[in-house]
Amino acid sequence: MFFLVFARNAVIRLSVLLAVFSLLFFTGNKFNSFLVNRPITSYNIFSLSDNVAEWLLWSASPLIFQKNDGNGMPAWRGFEPAFLLQSEIPLLASVKPDETVEIDSAEPAVTVPDEETSIDPQPPTGRNTVFIYHTHTGETYTLTDGMDRLDGKCGGVVTVGSAVKEVLEKNYGLEVVHSVKIHDLQYAVSYRESEKSVRNFLSDNPKVSVIIDIHRDAGKSRKNSLVKINGQQIAPLCFVVGSDSRQPFPNWKDNYQFASNLSKKLGEKYPGLCLGVLTGEGRYNQFLHPRSLLVEIGSASNSTEEAVATARLFADVLGEEISGSD
Repeated sequence: MFFLVFARNAVIRLSVLLAVFSLLFFTGNKFNSFLVNRPITSYNIFSLSDNVAEWLLWSASPLIFQKNDGNGMPAWRGFEPAFLLQSEIPLLASVKPDETVEIDSAEPAVTVPDEETSIDPQPPTGRNTVFIYHTHTGETYTLTDGMDRLDGKCGGVVTVGSAVKEVLEKNYGLEVVHSVKIHDLQYAVSYRESEKSVRNFLSDNPKVSVIIDIHRDAGKSRKNSLVKINGQQIAPLCFVVGSDSRQPFPNWKDNYQFASNLSKKLGEKYPGLCLGVLTGEGRYNQFLHPRSLLVEIGSASNSTEEAVATARLFADVLGEEISGSD
């Protein structure tokens, strides 16, 4: 009895093998693997584990494959989550995704200087000189650019810097140099690179009044990135002052006092606009000048337009401070 069963199974096995081999040879070995794109022959049918996986996947979800190779053969669709779900749950195919909502915000009317012409600005001749630069030049605003950083390019913070320059020059007659040199091609050494720019400027302009490094904050929600000033929703700002926690910085409190004065005046003129002064552990190039500011205008959750509106108000108070202290 056992022999008959074995013989019968052997016959079945032999029949299956003969059928497979016949299919391969009668079709001229043109039957290709879906994934690895190589012919299945009598020599490799049992060694191509990929082919076994393909057939198992095809048998479980045939709609994953579609006929689009021009010869009527199934072709690999790819693991698109929406397509896989729709192939198994047909009703999902009738559900249309929400349309992408584009925010139509006008580009701020601020002229951003060309990078190539601003790397080595000409030394100014006046006394009240302001130097603006950006350690993290690629920082930008997600609602405008769709991302929070532009690698190797000038981000929204540069547009914000141009707005500060415009107000200081037009409204207060100050001489402003705005460097848009990119310092964050290698993010880890950004401050080392921007320090070179500040030192180079100071070597020609030792009597510069104020040095400003403009950034934007990160990690804030949209709700916490807005403040209403004069009926308009704009971005809040804050100051960051370095200290001597890590390295010698004996005069860091000079910078702290200057930032605190500006914060107080901003609070008096535009309540809620300034979030105060934060003390950091680094020096942030502020050891190079007693009135060196690091100001964060808005966050990644803002638009460039919102940050530019804030920059103009900040420049208004800064201009008054500089002019009054002359």
